[in-house]
Amino acid sequence: MQDTPPPPPPQYNQGQPYQAPPPNPLEPAFIIYITYIVGFVVPFAALGGLIYAYIERGKSPELDSHLTFQIRTFWWGVLMMVIGFVLTFVLVGFLVFLFWLVWTGIRIVTGLQLAQNRQPIRSVQVWGMKAV
Repeated sequence: MQDTPPPPPPQYNQGQPYQAPPPNPLEPAFIIYITYIVGFVVPFAALGGLIYAYIERGKSPELDSHLTFQIRTFWWGVLMMVIGFVLTFVLVGFLVFLFWLVWTGIRIVTGLQLAQNRQPIRSVQVWGMKAV
């Protein structure tokens, strides 16, 4: 049985020094979306994301569109949670909690997709759920 020699290492940029890809200007928005996802399990993570969103405001219009969307997601979510808590005493609050879960999840996913594609949020559709 013959041993074949290993293939030669790939040539990257044909002798040029490695150049890192340009940084994503929407990286703070991406981080905040992740903290909101973690916030479903660890609620104070979402609060950390909110604080980070307020700190990062004013750096670029594209980033600000995501940060405003994220800040509104947090505060509307808090309002829904309070209403849901109050309505649990009449056994309707669980529907509000379910709506909040779906509403927040859709907002996070659509916003995260736009941030990964380096696109700003231009508008919100479908009862404030979907970022486009």
